[in-house]
Amino acid sequence: METSSPKPLIELKHVSHEYFVTQSENDLVLSDINLTVSEHETVVLLGPSGCGKSTLERIMAGLITPTRGEVYYKGKLLIGVSPGVSMVFQNFALFPWLTVRGNVLLPVGHLPAEEQQARLEKVLQTVGLGAYEYAYPRELSGGMKQRVGIARALIAEPEVLAMDEPFSALDVLTAETLRNEIGRLLADPNHPLRTMVMVTHNIVEAVYFATRIVVMASGPGRIDVIVPNSLPYPRDTDHPEFKKIVEQLHGILTHTTMPDTVPADTNKVVTTTTPDNRRRIAPVSLPYVNAAEVLGLMSLIGDEPQDLFDLAEKFGKEFGAVVRIVKAAELLGFVQTPGQDVQVTQLGRDLTNASTVDQKRIVREQLMKLKIFELLVRLIRVQENQCLPSEELIRELQAALPHEKPRPLFRTLLSWGRYAEIISLDQRRHVIRLYEAKGAGRTRLAAPLLPPAAPPAPPTDSPAPPPVPTEPSPSPGELPKS
Repeated sequence: METSSPKPLIELKHVSHEYFVTQSENDLVLSDINLTVSEHETVVLLGPSGCGKSTLERIMAGLITPTRGEVYYKGKLLIGVSPGVSMVFQNFALFPWLTVRGNVLLPVGHLPAEEQQARLEKVLQTVGLGAYEYAYPRELSGGMKQRVGIARALIAEPEVLAMDEPFSALDVLTAETLRNEIGRLLADPNHPLRTMVMVTHNIVEAVYFATRIVVMASGPGRIDVIVPNSLPYPRDTDHPEFKKIVEQLHGILTHTTMPDTVPADTNKVVTTTTPDNRRRIAPVSLPYVNAAEVLGLMSLIGDEPQDLFDLAEKFGKEFGAVVRIVKAAELLGFVQTPGQDVQVTQLGRDLTNASTVDQKRIVREQLMKLKIFELLVRLIRVQENQCLPSEELIRELQAALPHEKPRPLFRTLLSWGRYAEIISLDQRRHVIRLYEAKGAGRTRLAAPLLPPAAPPAPPTDSPAPPPVPTEPSPSPGELPKS
């Protein structure tokens, strides 16, 4: 006797999505996603920050309409909010002026009062909040608030429960308790909750829940690999097969975000010809992190190689955020990344042991080896009065690195350049110039690194332009977040 395959509930066909940034700039967050969610399976979206996991889940729920592609629910083209999907959000999303009862009943206000009451009692017992029906959110702990969010999603008796990092805002013990309770619901063949889509950055959590783990890559967001998980519920995190899948995902995520094969020359310049036959530099971009984060990483690693995932736990940061910090440190020559380990180089040791002044010097020397900073300095030097308007730099970055986000990249360059005393910013005029230290005997630090560009000669009857005031470089603690 043949067993019928599970029916597809959600189908995504060639889905892409862009967010509007400016009139001339859109941010492509998802590219050509094809994915199916079938009955009685739990699909977990796993990947680094910024890969579009939450956006993809909201598209499945009909909360966001993709800019390209189609979404189907039970074989019909989805228009508007999906009738069979309920969402649980990371930040609880409760109305503070409503009681637990009022918050939970919101999705079923159209039902008869008797039906509402019956469902309310059932879901409050399910999440363990039977005694808190008339309490207000301000009276509840974080774990209780999330229980209210889960009850509100379950009361509609959805065919698909969508959860967006539901445990990340909770303390460790509360999160573990809620995970176990959701796991018991999934393991109960008599409970109507049998299909779930979850967004997480926690690998163990993904393996604990998922029947399929969709590993996503970023830049733009896309599906890298899908890992099946046939372990029976309830799942034991100490089981050898469980640990085997965790290790497999470690390797996939490390390879996706920190590939073993890197270009032989990270400073290799790729040029393209513009319509006016000018050559544009396509330099390597800096990850969107700042100097304080890299220096913190260097002080944390020590002399022994550190596992990338162990570092994420030590940092208390999401894995993707730590990867960006490690990438920046590797680009500057402070660490190496054999396999999924992070190992300090001799230059990294020199940086860690150096004084504050010498740390700035080392970072400055390494930054000026990058083509993107060479481009920045050249752009400043060809300007009249050697003052580069901020908006002009953003336009140049967009042209030189069309696949990067120009404004976050601008803020990153500004952060590093000011820390290393290469550039300074006149916030009143919104212009960038080469840094000049106050005091005698000190010249522009960027000047020896590149030959100066000859400024245009002013007319003989024009007065010389007034000098542009300089500003001191902020300390690392004052750096703007990238």
